[in-house]
Order: sequence, then C-alpha cells, then structure tokens
Amino acid sequence: MSDSEREFLCALAQREIDKIKQLPRPVVRVCGPLTCDGPEGYARNAERLTHAEEILVSRGATVWSFVDSEKEIVGKGFDHDNIVTYFHKPVLESGRIDAAYFLPRWELSSGARRERALCQEAGITILEFPEAWFSSLN
Repeated sequence: MSDSEREFLCALAQREIDKIKQLPRPVVRVCGPLTCDGPEGYARNAERLTHAEEILVSRGATVWSFVDSEKEIVGKGFDHDNIVTYFHKPVLESGRIDAAYFLPRWELSSGARRERALCQEAGITILEFPEAWFSSLN
C-alpha cells in the first residue's frame, strides 16, 4: 500500500469520526450478512440492513453508516485488509460508536465476524438485533 493510499483512507476515517461527533447519541452501527448468500441474496440482505437501520432510528438511535465514504473507496483497488485497518478500525476505536447491532445470521458473514471482533476490541457494546423487530415497522 502506498503512503498516499494510506493517507487517503486515514483522512476518510477522520472525516467520518468528525461527522459522528456531530450526531445525537446514542450512535449505533448495524452489522450483518451481505454477500454470504451470493449475488442473488445481496439485494435482500442489503434491504434487511436498511430496514434494521430504520427500525433503530424509530427507537431513538442514530445510525452511523459509511455510505458516502464507501462510494469513495469502491473501485479504487484497495485491499480489504487495508480498508479495515486504516478506515474501519480507527472509526470503531474512536469511542464515538455506542453500540453495534448484529443482524440474525451475522456469523455466516466473514465481514460481519471481522466487524464484531473489531467492535469487541474497541469496547463497543454488542447487541443482537431481534428478528421480531423486523415486523415492528411496516
């Protein structure tokens, strides 16, 4: 990884941390399976993540999502490990994320398993997102 690539990811992480500092607390993250069901399951899993975020917002939480930064990362050829190390890890270790909700079946996703380990290392409260909550917002 070049110094400029590392600096780019670190700058994006800092930008996200600065954004999170402005959000009303509690700030939560939603984690779960996306790609573990193959290309045909990706859209369904992404929809469940979005639905879970809506439910948490309706329950008074502020959800942190890195959609804007993700758009800047995708397609640049960054190694996934470097994205985790220089983007995700600093944000999670910032102390600004109060809890991480893990959707059912998170353990099937290597990305969600890794994110859970990062959350544990960072001391973020880990909560299981109840399947029953999906029927609470229509």
